[in-house]
Formats: sequence, C-alpha cells, structure tokens
Amino acid sequence: MVSQYLQLLGCENASAVSEKNLFLLHEKHLEYIPYTNYRIFFNAETPSLDLDSLFERIVLRRQGGYCFELNGLFADLLRSLGYKVTEYFARWHAGETAEIPMRRHRVALVQCGNKRFLTDVGTGCLIPCTPLEFVPDVIQKKNVRSYRIVKDPVFGNLVQAENENGFYTLYSFEEAPYFPRDFEYVNFYCSQDPASPFRKKLFLHKQGREFRIFLEPAAPDSPALCLCEMRGGEILKKAITSPGELHSIFEKVFGITLPEEIFEETEKIHF
Repeated sequence: MVSQYLQLLGCENASAVSEKNLFLLHEKHLEYIPYTNYRIFFNAETPSLDLDSLFERIVLRRQGGYCFELNGLFADLLRSLGYKVTEYFARWHAGETAEIPMRRHRVALVQCGNKRFLTDVGTGCLIPCTPLEFVPDVIQKKNVRSYRIVKDPVFGNLVQAENENGFYTLYSFEEAPYFPRDFEYVNFYCSQDPASPFRKKLFLHKQGREFRIFLEPAAPDSPALCLCEMRGGEILKKAITSPGELHSIFEKVFGITLPEEIFEETEKIHF
C-alpha cells in the first residue's frame, strides 16, 4: 500500500524519515491529489473514513477527497513511514461569521528530528505548499504568500495567512490529540446536514508551487461556475457551460473520472 501511495505522488525515493522528504510528500500530495467534495455535493454520500476505504478511493481509484479523507490517509502514510504523528480537530474560521466556529477540519502535527511541523493537504483554498514549522509568531513564506502560527488564550493555535489587508485566521486548534473515530460524527454532519457548506458548494482544487487550479462562482452569489487557473500573478477564468464540459474538467484537469451515477446529478449546477 505504501509503495502504491508513494508512486502516485511520484515520491518512490522519499520513504526515509527526513525533513526534506516530509516537505516533498506534502508538496506532491497537494499537486497530484485534488481536494473535492463531489460525492457529498451530488449524492449526499457520507464518505467512509476507514483506512482501507480511503486508500481504495484516493490512491487506487484516484477520486480525491476532502479534509477528513485526505489528511486522515496522509497521516497514516506518514506513520507507516516512521514519522510520529498527532492529529488535531480544528475550528475553521475563514469565511465564517460565528464568533466560535465549529470544529470541522482535520490536521496533523509531525515530529521530524527535533522539530515539529504542521501538515495540511486537505483544504480547498490556497494553503502552504510545504509544512509549517510549529513555532509561534514566526512568519513563514510559502509559495505566493506568508503564513504564521499565533498562540491564542481561547482557540489555542491560530493558523494565519497574509493577504493585502494583513493576516487573517484560516483555522485554529488546541493541542489535545484526537483519534480517527473522533472525526466520524463531524464527517457525518458535513455530508448529511443541509446547512453544511459541503452540501451547498462544489469544491474542486489542486495547487503546486507555481500554480493553483480551482472552481469558483462565475460571479458573486452566482450558481454558475468557472474554472480558474492562477500562475504567477495572473488568473485565467473560463466559464463552464455544460455538464459535459464539467465532466471533462474533472477528468482531464484533475484526473478524476466521475462515477456514472454522478452524471445524472449535474442539474445541481447551473450552466
């Protein structure tokens, strides 16, 4: 299983525990395994978090996934390679209006030598292309923006990104370890509750050091979608005009062949 996973990432020679290999695995995971919630959005399917099921869907069938799937399987890969991994249950802040947002994100802290690194390969927005060293108040430049981790008396650790207005919080977590079964009930909420953001919006995203490709509304509050590609400082947008075009984007751009039953559900998208 490990060899197949490493082959998918193009990292067959990165099995030894090292900071260099950890960074490479994280970067290639973001580049080759897309973030998506299509099974939840189209079918209200609750994805199994069983490791064998995750491996079958993400590695063998190359179907992508969202945070509870991607970060869960990546944590297992790192453990299998010999890294010490602790998983945390994070509160997602970006775009939320609640004063105390709910815990609905899964991240991991990885011990490598005498350093600890925060890994996250399961977010549908621009995130660090390589792990963040787990040190407070140090600005760390990654890909096209800077990040930092800030201690907070209420939320524990704030993971923040910088934009033109300064730093804003992506998510927060306290350093109480969680285990795979602890994520099950929120995975169920995210997939089944009509109020869940994963039921309301189709996410499809991947990124590398030099690019980011994703779906977004064609206009503010529009149900129509466009494909966006960022390279350097430029962004190209292309409207998606038919179900066939959307299916082609899944397959040719993100490497995901949609199951046959999904074809009938595209009326949820306005073209």
